[in-house]
Amino acid sequence: MSRDQAPVFQLTPWWIFALPRPGRHLHLFFVVHSSLMGTALDWGKALRDYRARTGLNQQGLAAQLGISQPQISRIEAGSARLADDVASAVRALIQKPGNRGLFDGLLTTIQFCPHVACLVQPAGDDIRYVALSRGFREHPQFRAIEIGQLVRKQASRNGEALVLATIGSGIFDGDVTSINAIWKAEVDDHLNHWQGVMTPIRASGGGWYLHCAMKPLSPAQFAALSANRPDPMVVHRLN
Repeated sequence: MSRDQAPVFQLTPWWIFALPRPGRHLHLFFVVHSSLMGTALDWGKALRDYRARTGLNQQGLAAQLGISQPQISRIEAGSARLADDVASAVRALIQKPGNRGLFDGLLTTIQFCPHVACLVQPAGDDIRYVALSRGFREHPQFRAIEIGQLVRKQASRNGEALVLATIGSGIFDGDVTSINAIWKAEVDDHLNHWQGVMTPIRASGGGWYLHCAMKPLSPAQFAALSANRPDPMVVHRLN
């Protein structure tokens, strides 16, 4: 992959959940595959994706699952119905941490990160939260935010302007490699100063995501950065 190409990650159907606890908005985050949520799983695609990630041929996968290679071929072609025991074996296999795709590993990395970071995806003229780091969830400004919420709904005036400018920059069109931005946000009469680096990520299925790594700034740091840049949002493009 060349330096100017956006990274491509394997996206598989995993869901992210948060458990509330008294006195706190968010407690524990974990990832659950859609097959456990009653959502129809494309078994054939799941097995093909798994083989692509691991380099296994159908014979090797059949050996891992304890079934025949022709069965694997029929499952991947969508012409065979999985017995309950085979379905359970497939679930157990693809849900092992070492067997998950790179995108799923990225989600886990973000969830347990002690720094302020999140993963979002475009939602029309807005952006939706997909994953939140531990540092993000514990910061006073973001404690009311939950996965699935729209960013503009919770953002300050400056934050909303940043969202619109980010979408308008073309970051979800493949022309932008990253955005470095500084902004202020007033929450509960407290003014927070931030610097953030936003990096677009395209999943193997074609969908765009945005990884946002943020750093709190002191007023003096914010003023110094503001004085040395022509615009609060610096967009880095391919050309």
